[in-house]
Amino acid sequence: MRYSYNWLKEYTDTALSVEELAERLTMSGIEVEAVTPAPSAIKGVVTAEILTIEKHPAADKLTVCEVKTDTERYTIVCGATNMKAGDKVALALPGAELKGGVKIEKTRIRGVTSGGMMCSEVELGLAESSEGIMILPGDTPLGMDINTHLGLSDTLIEVSVLPNRPDILSIKGLAREISAVTGSKFLDKAVQVKETGGPVEKAVTIGIEAPELCRRYTGRVVEGVTLRDSPQWMKRRLEALGIRSINNIVDITNYVMLETGQPLHAFDLERLEQRTIRVRTAEEGETIETIDGVKRKFSDGMLVISDAKDPVAIAGVMGGNESAVRITTKKILLESAWFEPTSVRRTSRGLALPTDSSYRFERGVDVEGVRKALDFAAHLLAKLSGGSVLKGVVDAYPKKLEPESVRFRTSRAGSVLGIELDEGRVKEIFKSLGIGYKAAGEKGELSVVPPSFRMDIKREEDLVEEVARLVGYDKVPVTLPSVPAAPTMADKAFLVRKRLRELLVASGFLEVINYSFVSELTFSLTGPADKKGVTLLNPLTEEQSIMRDSLIPSLVDTLVWNLARKNTNIRVFELRPVFITGKDLQEERWKVGGLMYGPRRPESWNVPGEAVDFYDVKGVVERLMEGLSIEAYAEVKAGPTGASLHPGKSAFLELKGKKAGILGEAHPDICHRFELKAPAFVFELDIPPIAELVGEAKLYSALARYPESTRDIAFVVDEDIPYGGILSAIRALDTKFIENVMLFDVYYGGNIPGGKRSMALRVVYRSSERTLKQQEVDGIHSLVARTLEQRFGAEIRKG
Repeated sequence: MRYSYNWLKEYTDTALSVEELAERLTMSGIEVEAVTPAPSAIKGVVTAEILTIEKHPAADKLTVCEVKTDTERYTIVCGATNMKAGDKVALALPGAELKGGVKIEKTRIRGVTSGGMMCSEVELGLAESSEGIMILPGDTPLGMDINTHLGLSDTLIEVSVLPNRPDILSIKGLAREISAVTGSKFLDKAVQVKETGGPVEKAVTIGIEAPELCRRYTGRVVEGVTLRDSPQWMKRRLEALGIRSINNIVDITNYVMLETGQPLHAFDLERLEQRTIRVRTAEEGETIETIDGVKRKFSDGMLVISDAKDPVAIAGVMGGNESAVRITTKKILLESAWFEPTSVRRTSRGLALPTDSSYRFERGVDVEGVRKALDFAAHLLAKLSGGSVLKGVVDAYPKKLEPESVRFRTSRAGSVLGIELDEGRVKEIFKSLGIGYKAAGEKGELSVVPPSFRMDIKREEDLVEEVARLVGYDKVPVTLPSVPAAPTMADKAFLVRKRLRELLVASGFLEVINYSFVSELTFSLTGPADKKGVTLLNPLTEEQSIMRDSLIPSLVDTLVWNLARKNTNIRVFELRPVFITGKDLQEERWKVGGLMYGPRRPESWNVPGEAVDFYDVKGVVERLMEGLSIEAYAEVKAGPTGASLHPGKSAFLELKGKKAGILGEAHPDICHRFELKAPAFVFELDIPPIAELVGEAKLYSALARYPESTRDIAFVVDEDIPYGGILSAIRALDTKFIENVMLFDVYYGGNIPGGKRSMALRVVYRSSERTLKQQEVDGIHSLVARTLEQRFGAEIRKG
């Protein structure tokens, strides 16, 4: 949030410069992001003295003045008559810029060259009207910039406000913090509202029908108002803090919000049906046209402000167009209320309508400050609109705040911080923060009552933190915690995840980390349409409203992000938990997922430009199984793989008969949804079944001492028989002499019948104890051939 240094000083008498103040605030935990001079609408205007005044030789109503600054003299042609020689004035020099962007140049007026202009309050933006030029005090030094002399110069302080500190989302709130941090006096303002006319209860009726969502609702009525421009001082302050001036009534509500932190709203009382306010929840399908001209539809349960008939405002978010103030408005109902933060946040997100008001209500406003802000706004409204405030306040406050006390022990706080704490100093700190206390129990023990504006203080540790902030974090000694050293056994699943990460990185993949929350649309991509997920009660955005149950959509999101930046060679993986909804409970399950897209190899003049395909992603999965030494249990099989993969170009991984993952080409619907120009290939494996099979240590064998014997075998089988099943069958033969099996040729067409394919294997035979005889090798090879014929119906090709 942005703060005006001059405005802050109305609430605190600190003598620190703005730079020193920023340093002190940051060291106390209030992070100051930037300190910048406020932009000025007046440039090039300096103080000067009139030396002589003579009549213009060619114009009866003009005079020619000789004016001096601290360094030069100027001839100025002027039409005003309220000045005399010796007066100090505001002189706009050639090149100066005044209110509204008016630029001053040296000009010739009726034959006399005027070297600038002596300014009035209107031209400086200090008043709405004036009787002539502005006359400055006689002791005004010459040549001083008018912004500096009149205190128009200001400095803006940009503060990063943490979500748990809504109390400093205002000028008053930060000034209170400054006073506590610097030890300066906090200068609170007392406002007396001049009331006239009849009782307010006869002018408006207010009722709260949803007390759990609206704890307090107050209202005042101001009659006889006139809609007009705000005074320049108010406009300057609003615009410096980033709020556009609209009119005096709207500006007052924004001004009070910035000063006190309490959002307000002004209704045209005569446009409220039966002059009634009902704070209630909306019915499904109700609508409102907000003041920005947009028609919005409510969901059931959203909190609204309604008259006797229809919604007239979205509680805590924005007002409606029908009841908004306009040029004909004469009677105003001022609203100041406390709305439940979660309700406002849900409504603001649901309607995609963040506002300055909702920003504050979402974090929590001071329920005890509601009336004070209302009185301040009514006071300003009467002063700046010519209206009169009816007697009394309608204050609907069903259940008053009952502050809870918090136990604080000085000795424990000192032990936690590692410093000696004096009870007197602790009491001074609490007093400066507006925190009440009284002695309780043993010496040094206090019963503390946090103020209503400090909703973040709920337990003793919060009070310890406040003491640490104001004592100074630099006073807290730096110590290393004492941790007993003891051997621990690493979790097996953790070691498997670590090994998988190493294997994938070694295979050329880059690790990505995505949010665990996805949108409902993204969640539905992995089907079926009626599946349930773990939804968030209070999501940050609709794009992050449900916990993902698959890594694949997130990986595709990463692919799209890279493609938008012209990165088309993608190898990424993610190793994170997903969240599965079961019949009775939700399960957090670790998975590893990967995605491949683009060329198989980097582009080169001597390498063909081949794109990745199913066999690339299959090879990665097989390499992972080999790296974990569980390839003997793994088999890639064709079969159902769910809605995320292409039904004809996918498979699943089976480990000892249990399904452990899926792999293949992303489903065409996903490719279409993300507008992919080429297919993406993905895999997703469950970690738990993999971890169950991984052994404690890897077994190694000695280098071969005896020669190998190689035999090739070619055969024709049905094309739907997976190679993995053939490989597993050969490896399972009851012999210790088969060292390796390799597929080196696959052939379709020609003299091969339709629905069939020819495959050629190379089988390596070796004994670790002796050299195998030819007859032994031939016998084992014959066993391989018979297995192919009997189990798979293979036809062995001769020659």
